[in-house]
Amino acid sequence: MSSLKTIASTLAISVLLCTNIYAQESSFEEVRLKNKIVPLTSSVYKLLEYHEVAGHTRILPLAKPYSKIFILKTLKSIADNDRVTERERDIVNRYISDLSRESNGIQLASGSAKNTYGLIGLGTGAEVRSGVGENSARTLVFSAEPYLAGDIGKNLTFHASLGPSIEKLAPDLFYGSYTKDKQVRFPHEEVGFSYLPYKFSFESMNIRTTVESKIPGYSEITEKIAVGFLYSTELNTSWFDGALQMGINNQRRAWGNDYDNLTLSASARKFPAFEFKLAPLKWLRYSYLLGSLHSGKSLFGAYKSEIYGYDVGALQNNFTLHMLEVEPWDWFLITATAGNVWVKRFEINYMIPFVFSHLSELESGDYDNLTMSLDFTFKVPNFGKIWFSFFNDEFSFIEKGNLLKMPRNRYAWQLGFVNKMSFLPQTLSSFKYSRVTPFAYTHYPETRLSNFNNRPYDMTYSNDGFNLGFYLPPNSGEFNWTLTSFAVNNLTLTMENRFIMHGTNDLASEEVKLIFGDLYRHQYTNPGEDIHQYPLLDFTKDGIYDFTLSSEIRFDYRIRKSPYLDYYRLFGTIGAARTWWKENSSGVTAPAPRNFATISFGVAIDI
Repeated sequence: MSSLKTIASTLAISVLLCTNIYAQESSFEEVRLKNKIVPLTSSVYKLLEYHEVAGHTRILPLAKPYSKIFILKTLKSIADNDRVTERERDIVNRYISDLSRESNGIQLASGSAKNTYGLIGLGTGAEVRSGVGENSARTLVFSAEPYLAGDIGKNLTFHASLGPSIEKLAPDLFYGSYTKDKQVRFPHEEVGFSYLPYKFSFESMNIRTTVESKIPGYSEITEKIAVGFLYSTELNTSWFDGALQMGINNQRRAWGNDYDNLTLSASARKFPAFEFKLAPLKWLRYSYLLGSLHSGKSLFGAYKSEIYGYDVGALQNNFTLHMLEVEPWDWFLITATAGNVWVKRFEINYMIPFVFSHLSELESGDYDNLTMSLDFTFKVPNFGKIWFSFFNDEFSFIEKGNLLKMPRNRYAWQLGFVNKMSFLPQTLSSFKYSRVTPFAYTHYPETRLSNFNNRPYDMTYSNDGFNLGFYLPPNSGEFNWTLTSFAVNNLTLTMENRFIMHGTNDLASEEVKLIFGDLYRHQYTNPGEDIHQYPLLDFTKDGIYDFTLSSEIRFDYRIRKSPYLDYYRLFGTIGAARTWWKENSSGVTAPAPRNFATISFGVAIDI
């Protein structure tokens, strides 16, 4: 009799467990807007990296951002891992709860019909940022984004938002800076600075109307309050349990081991693109992107000719990127990427998936800016994750000698180490060194293809004035140590420490064979001249160099006491930096050292 009771009890428990598991799985099936992209600004990505490094999940795909359903399933697998502590599991479950909601924004109206769902809502945010000290200024941003989102069947999700952004932007010291006539020039010095060196960014479209003059313009830096626009669009679909994902969107992206990687970084301006991701096996992934690049400011006149002595061209390009990830073992991932910035034309060769761009160029001709890279990622048990990235812009083996020091060979590399801190609870430590050689990401203006106003094309590896790859200009190096902590409920704390080295020379110099560190300054190849005549690299000594040491603390706190929202966020930063110059034998006058301090505070209702 007792054995029958034991059997009955066991069956009952088994049924309950199965029911609970089925309920959790089916709850994900019932999640609305499940194919919507989760923006890179979400702290969930750092949480995923924390558990990846801790060994609670496999090496995650390098092509980010992810869809909501992918993140939910990954978080669920982490929560079910026996090695996860109760404290860690509690934080993971909070994120599962947040993402299981159809949208966190203010929901104005929603409804469903057979196999469809629709939602109208509002997201909003406000931020005040200020520099402290000499040449300081304020950045003010207030935005509102009404949105329309929904599902068509179980596989298709759409989202569209458009709203105003009332703002006054003040950049960092080096935004738009250049070196000419034996001086380092800072064109926005009169406006003032509100960001630490090399950190300026903005989200709105690059056309805005000042409230005072009512005149629209393409400048993002205005002395008065201006009105711009924010927009976001998505049409995403997923099939075969996520093995095939396709979409059209204009999100920021990070295709690499780090947000600030060498190929496509989160610091790049967002651009519209068609994407698809194919994962037929757990250890095999392929990602493809075909996007449209732009720069409104480059469309008029001889753009930047007063600085460089020539028209750098109109930026009207497409961008193709392929990424192949092979993970033969749980602890090792090898990744190959191929990118191509190409003039907007109907070139089917560059639109074909699975064909790396260098193969297409053999048929189409050398009219475009091609790149390739290799990443090696290692997970070491009880130690962390190590990665090495090599980005090849252009490389020649014709000459003998130290190939890595020849300016003819344009490349970048990055070595990183991420681990879970043993003496700080729920804290992620990331250390990396990045090196971008002179003339990497640059390209001569293309004049062989005609356009609507007989101007050259800007073929640099950029979009809207920002590098697509690493955020620093060419001829730079950076040591970066970042700590991210989830130790306090609903609070994400980040401390980022940077040491930056960047060098260049006088753009007006009559000696053309100099080492430059400027995105728009390509290597001269006049008739009869050998590009190998450039001197070998002597980093930190072959020009005038700026050195920056900075530290910044950021917080992101979710408040969950609102009756109408799952949460809203308070966020802010405080940071300080010092920049100094070493002129070496460049002939350029070194500016006096600069000290910077910044502080910011904001509130956001995420969509």
